[in-house]
Amino acid sequence: MKLALLIVLVGLCSIGFSQKANYSDSLITVHGQVHDTTYNVGFYNLVVVNKTLGKGIFGEYDGSFSITLRKSDQIGVSVVGYQTIYFSFKDSLYRPSYSIDLYVETLEFTSSEEVIVKPLKTLDQLKEERAAIAKREVPVVTISNAIQSPITALYVAFSKREKTKRKVAEMEYQDQQDDIVKEILRVYVHNDIIDLSSADYDEFIVFLNLNVDFLKMATDYELISYIQEKFEHFKRIKEGF
Repeated sequence: MKLALLIVLVGLCSIGFSQKANYSDSLITVHGQVHDTTYNVGFYNLVVVNKTLGKGIFGEYDGSFSITLRKSDQIGVSVVGYQTIYFSFKDSLYRPSYSIDLYVETLEFTSSEEVIVKPLKTLDQLKEERAAIAKREVPVVTISNAIQSPITALYVAFSKREKTKRKVAEMEYQDQQDDIVKEILRVYVHNDIIDLSSADYDEFIVFLNLNVDFLKMATDYELISYIQEKFEHFKRIKEGF
């Protein structure tokens, strides 16, 4: 009788452990609200990142967000200018959904030396800059030029100075694109969307090979998805896999 009871108890414990293990991989939905107790501000650049999967979403202007994830996943909530908050429901009792309030604190820096800090741009600012990308206009040879002023047309077509102007304009155009992409990467790294080293920025920008039309017109979601996917590929190549 005692042996039978022991077997039953062991079986129940096994079931309990099995359920607990299964719960860690169960999907849950987290409804969150971010608060700043110091200022009454809008969180226009709120990012919620699933660090376990390396994917993220954008929150609402009022600080609210909703995300579906596995119970064991680690989550980071980040707002530019505030400390990032990390949390997980791995050790919590299982429920299909959770509601949480998060209180963020502004970042503070103390240094004995003078430090020049370049502030991060917002997603809205970057979107405006992306849309405004344009090449500086330089004279080009057209049929109209040739008809109206053959001498001018020949000068523009063959002058080394004019060729240099066009080359410089092309380089400025590329630098403009690279600078904006670099700012985007700074925001993504700050918000833990990718863990790119600052020393690899230039190499990764070349690897991205972003089409300028896509850079100008893509939504924030399309851009972040593309860059995340390319970064995973870039990281595997750097690690030799």
